Amino acid sequence: MPALILDGRSLAADLRTELVARTSALRGQGIHPKLAIVFVGENESSLAYVRNLVRTGQRVGIEVVAERLPERATLGEVRSRLDNLRADPLTHGVMLQQPLPAHLPIREIADAIPVHKDVDGAHPTNQGHLAFGSGTEYVPATPAAVMLLLERSPHWPLRGRRAAMIGRSIVVGAPVAMLMLAQDATVTILHRASGALRPHLKKSEIVVVATGAPGLIRGEDLMPGATVIDVGTTLVDGVLKGDVDFESAITVAGAITPVPGGVGPVTNVALLRNVVKAAEHAQGAGYASPKAM
Repeated sequence: MPALILDGRSLAADLRTELVARTSALRGQGIHPKLAIVFVGENESSLAYVRNLVRTGQRVGIEVVAERLPERATLGEVRSRLDNLRADPLTHGVMLQQPLPAHLPIREIADAIPVHKDVDGAHPTNQGHLAFGSGTEYVPATPAAVMLLLERSPHWPLRGRRAAMIGRSIVVGAPVAMLMLAQDATVTILHRASGALRPHLKKSEIVVVATGAPGLIRGEDLMPGATVIDVGTTLVDGVLKGDVDFESAITVAGAITPVPGGVGPVTNVALLRNVVKAAEHAQGAGYASPKAM
């Protein structure tokens, strides 16, 4: 049978409905959720992502503003802008848009993000809680999207499942692996130095791929019936491609995310869920969705 398509657009629509209810409740108390994105430079992909967040925010009742800094902004200037947002009571969420220009190492800036407004989970404290499995205040948006899609897969709950995470970045791969471990999965992290991937994948009921290598994983690499979450998005001859060869994988997998239309739409909403959570916590609104992360 063809694989179940894990439709990110449908899930995102459900989550937006939830967010509208929560932001309406906040606005009824005079609280207007707001996200500030500190944006350095002119990266076109990042600009498109921010524009999409602004539009999505408008749909669900969240103000999203970009705090722009020039490409040549110094480390001190970026940290100063983040410090200013820490003190702003009307800003509930703060995100530092990545990638940053080459002269701005994220490791020397991340600790300046206000920890209780760190809605993309980039502050070392939030990353540390995630690594320790002690419950980070805000789960990073893309890893959160992966987990939300896994909840709709045939392999949820993950307890006792064998999972493979291909990619070890601190943005996606490592956090997803930690989140799956927290759900009691048995997780193997694979990367460019791991050698042959297929022997590991043939044993994995769940495969998450985040490498930026289009078509890296094919159907013959997978365990029959596996759930496959494809985080990759690469433009190839004007067409957006994932890390998984969809046409071959769909004949083997039990469930799979498409590209586009899988992880991407859920990522934006997952970030905005964290903004609403921050607004609820900061203002003591007394309203929290039972689905809130």
